[in-house]
Amino acid sequence: ITSFSSGFYMRVFLIIEYPEKKEKSAVSGENCAFFMPGNCAGIAACMDQTLYPGEDGGRYAVYAAANQAAAFGVRYPSGILLRIALPPGTPEETLQRIVRGAGEAAKELGIPVLDTKAGVSFGVRTALTSALALGETGEAETGRKRGQAAGLSENRQVVMTKWAGLEGSVLLAKLCGETLRQRYPAWLLEETERMEQYLSVRKEAAAAGESGADVICAAAEGGIFHALWTLAQRAGVGLDIDLKRIPIRQETVEICNTLDINPYELLSNGSLLCLSSRGEELVRCLAEEGIFAAVIGSAVPGNDRVVRNGE
Repeated sequence: ITSFSSGFYMRVFLIIEYPEKKEKSAVSGENCAFFMPGNCAGIAACMDQTLYPGEDGGRYAVYAAANQAAAFGVRYPSGILLRIALPPGTPEETLQRIVRGAGEAAKELGIPVLDTKAGVSFGVRTALTSALALGETGEAETGRKRGQAAGLSENRQVVMTKWAGLEGSVLLAKLCGETLRQRYPAWLLEETERMEQYLSVRKEAAAAGESGADVICAAAEGGIFHALWTLAQRAGVGLDIDLKRIPIRQETVEICNTLDINPYELLSNGSLLCLSSRGEELVRCLAEEGIFAAVIGSAVPGNDRVVRNGE
């Protein structure tokens, strides 16, 4: 990697083909691709599709990519690739703060940032950041089984960790603080911002995998509703979900009411959805690890994805 003060970067990418291995690496539309070189452990490349705006974008992008990797069975990612799009005229200090935030998040997670590429784009009005996590799945088929298990029997419960709209609540508390302070006390917004400590799903993903969960899905853009749809799509089942059982923080409810946002469609990075034949047991296992979780519904025959609110 060669960098110049003018901001240009030179990159060399090596593409390695394994002709003896002709299997499909990933299902179209997924957030993770798997590469199986011979009989070696599977190599996973996991990316969250969310483009995070502003100077905190690097931090949240790293967490999002690491969470996608954890959901697909990558316990310890080997590195992060960071991509930043900047509007014309962006001060160098803005780029420095984005990169610094990403580095701090990566350090907290114990993952090195392998590469950072930034460029000016006339199509954006604010800095946008995304990240990709690389790592091994441990064994060649583990990640694929956890990410895609079509044809499951419907005898499964849906387990959700933490709370709906977790990440979105933190971002809104920061981005819309001035508006929210006109209605709510400062302590409520401070408490909301402290929810950032729950953004990583590494512990619950590991616990869910060890408990034998069939399909694991990290919530992100589109919120819990989108994550539920993705979970059902991967498993090839229908869902029957009780809206009142979906965990949500009161801070999120207040913020969404003020800003007229559906909390179940709000960014939910930090929350995990699992399909398990032993849902209640998984909830107890997660509680022992200090992670809040709840059974919010079950898999059903057919293709219907139903969320019930009372009757």
